[in-house]
Amino acid sequence: MIQISKIIKQERLRCGMTQETLAEHLNTTKTSISKWENATLYPDITMLPKLAKVFNISVDDLLNYNKILSDKKIKEISISLSKMINHTSYDEYLVAVREYYISHCNEFKFLNALLGILANNVLYCENLYQVKHTANLVYKIVKTTEANSESIHLKKHAQGYKTLMYMFEGDYSAVIENTPDFDLKIGENATLTIAYLQQGNTTKARNVIQTDMYQSLMIFMHDFALMLNYDLHSVSIESLETKLYYLNKALNVDYLYPHLSINCYYKFALYYAKSANSKAIEYLKKYCQCFDYLVTDFVYQKDEFFNELDEWLNTLPLNDRLPANYENTLNTIYLRVLDNENFSDLENFEVIKKDILRIYNKKDGT
Repeated sequence: MIQISKIIKQERLRCGMTQETLAEHLNTTKTSISKWENATLYPDITMLPKLAKVFNISVDDLLNYNKILSDKKIKEISISLSKMINHTSYDEYLVAVREYYISHCNEFKFLNALLGILANNVLYCENLYQVKHTANLVYKIVKTTEANSESIHLKKHAQGYKTLMYMFEGDYSAVIENTPDFDLKIGENATLTIAYLQQGNTTKARNVIQTDMYQSLMIFMHDFALMLNYDLHSVSIESLETKLYYLNKALNVDYLYPHLSINCYYKFALYYAKSANSKAIEYLKKYCQCFDYLVTDFVYQKDEFFNELDEWLNTLPLNDRLPANYENTLNTIYLRVLDNENFSDLENFEVIKKDILRIYNKKDGT
């Protein structure tokens, strides 16, 4: 950013503009332009695309920056930032994310990766001040993407992260205003699959349809767990048990999505803890099995049915790694059972405790 003051002045003079004229184009003041050119103040990040447009140059040229991050580098940075929160303060982590945003404000694929990291780690804010500063950074990144990216999909993803941040801030009215109650699903991925088939590209058709089914099933599992845990169902718990049993038998969801199935088994175990000891223990054993899957491989799992996901996974900022904090997720899962008084009096609970401790210790190789 140090060179930007010289470039602003250089480009203004090249275009034959006075400071007053440039200020009018940008809807700011001559004083601000003067401070930018004297390097006593830097323009807000959202002003950079406007400056570039006025000068008819790229943001890269404006920043004297021409290095574009490769997909491999984006993944490396994303994983590094995701792990950073375990080894430093949240404030230091947020500063690091902000610096990457400033340095790469015109690389919208990377900005989407930063949005995902911020949304996934906001749960680790220690106070409302940190939540607010995280949200403000998210909104800036979203605004930059919406104003300048040519990709409809990246803009849509950015807007989705903005809605998530409204939720974390507790602004439920904003969530409702920005999200339709019922969104029309028009089957774009099915249409794309048919288009690839018409061109004879069976491999791409298989990639697209499997990825669409995999993500749809994952969303279904998320919604199923949400329905169960917040009592949004209109059928009995026993009926939900049966549905999950056959869903698992048909599509192997415990193995594919253990981070989602585990929430269902926790709820079932709680339901039976006071009335059916053996059923509660049965579900805690299933809980432990899902926990074991997560500790062993904290990734998006594949199986013989979903075996063509690599192309999609390679587009994700963390590749096949689950977008959550490994250490904190495992700690939460571990303590949620051990600290729950509803389970402490269960017959054979000591067996569950030993098993969950054994699984937990596998993360450290012990």
